[in-house]
Amino acid sequence: MTPTFSALALALLSASRLAQGMPVRREVPQEHSHQQFLSSVQASLQLNNPLGITDSVFGLLGNAAAAGGAGSVTDLDCLQQATADQAFTNAKAAGDVAGQVAALIYRALERNTGSVGLASAPCTSLTAVNPEIAAISQHQDPASPGAAATNKAIVLALAQQIASVGGDPLDALKSGTFAPGTIGDPTAKGNTCDDANDAVGCIFSLNLLVPDATDDEVQAAAAGVAAGSSTSTSSSTGSADPGAGDSGSDTATCPPPTTVTVTVTSTAAASATDTGSSAAATSTAISTVSTGTGTSSSTSSNGTNLQTFTGALGGILPPPVVAGGKGFETDNSEFVNLAAALGRSCDVQHNQCANQANAQHQSPFSVGDCDQQDTECKAAGTGGSTSGAAGASSAAVASTTTQAAVAAATDAISPVAPLGANLQTFTGALGGILPPPVVAGGKGFETDNSEFVNLAAALGRSCDVQHNQCANQANTQHQTPFSVSDCDQQDTECKAAGSA
Repeated sequence: MTPTFSALALALLSASRLAQGMPVRREVPQEHSHQQFLSSVQASLQLNNPLGITDSVFGLLGNAAAAGGAGSVTDLDCLQQATADQAFTNAKAAGDVAGQVAALIYRALERNTGSVGLASAPCTSLTAVNPEIAAISQHQDPASPGAAATNKAIVLALAQQIASVGGDPLDALKSGTFAPGTIGDPTAKGNTCDDANDAVGCIFSLNLLVPDATDDEVQAAAAGVAAGSSTSTSSSTGSADPGAGDSGSDTATCPPPTTVTVTVTSTAAASATDTGSSAAATSTAISTVSTGTGTSSSTSSNGTNLQTFTGALGGILPPPVVAGGKGFETDNSEFVNLAAALGRSCDVQHNQCANQANAQHQSPFSVGDCDQQDTECKAAGTGGSTSGAAGASSAAVASTTTQAAVAAATDAISPVAPLGANLQTFTGALGGILPPPVVAGGKGFETDNSEFVNLAAALGRSCDVQHNQCANQANTQHQTPFSVSDCDQQDTECKAAGSA
């Protein structure tokens, strides 16, 4: 073959591959190893793709190759998150549980890097719109420092988020990566595979996946996570056996249920916007919540933070745990028992700590230090419950039948506002972007198509959505008169207004 003909053939091949939305240049090729999730995310992404992302595969490439399909996403370290976030939003709007689970798993997949043992950079400039996506980061090269602990924490956090949308938490194990490669490998390939024609994913077909946790650890991490409502009955993604971490049983066993009863009595006046009159809401409804263990938790007043651990490497405290929802709440998730909520709080702190340790090369602490803090956090959490004689104390949660009374009975008691009134009082609007309205409704309060049981959480989410849109505009419009830092400052002011 002549050199001229060879060059022409190569050019035609490259053009063909670009036309198919596939990358030409790759770093440590493994982006198609979990193909089933890329395909699902791509299908969801195409339902509404305002950022113009070419294909889900670009989010798993190194930055140099990812630039060719990033659409309007300018921070390429955030392309994977942005892709997952939009796909999740679309799947949620369609009531597609399997699509939501696939987006969550995709967010947790390892990105390509330039050499064996090199960790990929975290996304720090953008905040995901969906808290389920925001709670997850990508797997790291298994040969990178602290990867085993980091990847295990990612899988356990992923399991909790999958459970929260009604999926099978064991699917989190499918996000796992390969066995560690050899540092200094001149091919930079390690033990990976990459086959775009394997619809399931070569990591499954070739049995190359190394599980990050056991089935029992995954089930324990997801225990007590309350699944959200969905119109789809599908709860497991993909048809492949991941080749590892399969329990061999389709039935998960749960501890015998016991009940915990707390009686709350409230009377609230609900304003009727069409007549200007108010009616006293005094009727009481009784509901019962179940725990997954034979222990009962000591009760506390509404709004009290039940997370007593105060360790804070990098200034990161575990998120508060409060009574509310189906039992207890932390990090926008509901749990039916306190132990599970405290464990989730510790896990969130651990993930953020590990991300900071990995992202800041001059950090005074390591992922190992974060692991130690996580152990201490969970040990502190075991002291917050007392044994029940037969494992049962009964509980009834009294709530009024109006939305105003629901607000009064939650862990953040707020002034009653007319139904439909916007409770978000912050008016800052960089780039013309206001925070989305917060109104009474759903489980208590609603904003941006999400429901919250307390006003503070809803106001915080409203501020987060504004911040994300503001930062996106600052990043995509090079001539914008404001920066991401300005958006950060506005977000601080928004949240301060909400806590006033």
